[in-house]
Amino acid sequence: MTTIRLAVAALLAGSALVLSSCSGPGERPAAATDGKLEKTEVSVGVLPLSDYAAVYWADEKGFFKKEGLTVKLEPIQGGPIGIQKVASGELDFSIGNSISAAIAQSRKTPITIVAHTSSLGDRSGILYVKPSSPVTSLADIDGKTVGVNTTNNIGDVTIANLAKTQGVDVKPRYVEVPFPEMLPGVQAGSIDVGYAPEPFSSAARNAGMREIADLTTGPNNALPASIFVAGDRFVDANPDTTAAFARAIYAAGADIAANEADFRSWLPGVAKVPAEVARSMSLPIFASKMDPSKMQAVADMLAAQGRIPKGFDVTSHLITLEH
Repeated sequence: MTTIRLAVAALLAGSALVLSSCSGPGERPAAATDGKLEKTEVSVGVLPLSDYAAVYWADEKGFFKKEGLTVKLEPIQGGPIGIQKVASGELDFSIGNSISAAIAQSRKTPITIVAHTSSLGDRSGILYVKPSSPVTSLADIDGKTVGVNTTNNIGDVTIANLAKTQGVDVKPRYVEVPFPEMLPGVQAGSIDVGYAPEPFSSAARNAGMREIADLTTGPNNALPASIFVAGDRFVDANPDTTAAFARAIYAAGADIAANEADFRSWLPGVAKVPAEVARSMSLPIFASKMDPSKMQAVADMLAAQGRIPKGFDVTSHLITLEH
């Protein structure tokens, strides 16, 4: 069984209703707050994956209610769609990931990272092949077709990051494949290598696929991947509501970490995974606060890969809670 780890031991319980941008060049000052929620009913774009489970847990276990919030969870196809919807004001908050958010922010998309919900857990993201494949290591994927759910996202970015650390120069041909279709694609030979986070990595292992790389090792260890975003206008107009939302997410993450067995029993009802998979699958590292330096490290990695401009300051596009 993989134990849940909590990113930061100290929970922000009892923190003041103050929202501030992190210090850094060109920071966007936070609006003044008085502790009164500007909006009590909010919409949240969600995806039923363990990485974002804290939002479901917060809803079911009363953490949003404790903060005076009523949330409407609205299923979306993925983080990029969520980014578009909060930028346009169609949603108040949405799931996202640190990579797609930083890329969008570097292109002037008006969004703010309002909460970090989880980081990559050990062995939660892998590359795999069918047993008869000649591919045996990361170095062998050069020139091969590699399935990822979307490009410029966690899969291809962590592959490039790990390859650089290992000193291998690989240029695979990336093919966008929905996660549910990845395993059949590898089995049929339409793609050479599949990328899978949980629960799809457990499904691949259970189907007899051979793992060739653990993308959560080396520089990708505990990468702060899963986040919640909101539109800049919403954050500026609703600072206390945003703070309340973030506190509920962090409190839920801490509660999950303290109740792993209950969480694993509960997860199948949300993530639609078999109970036997939920009992043993790798779990993310749930966060209890924002760490600007780790978010900046992600941006620096993206800049080094040529995906965003060098020197891009992501800390001016995220917020932290103050005690």
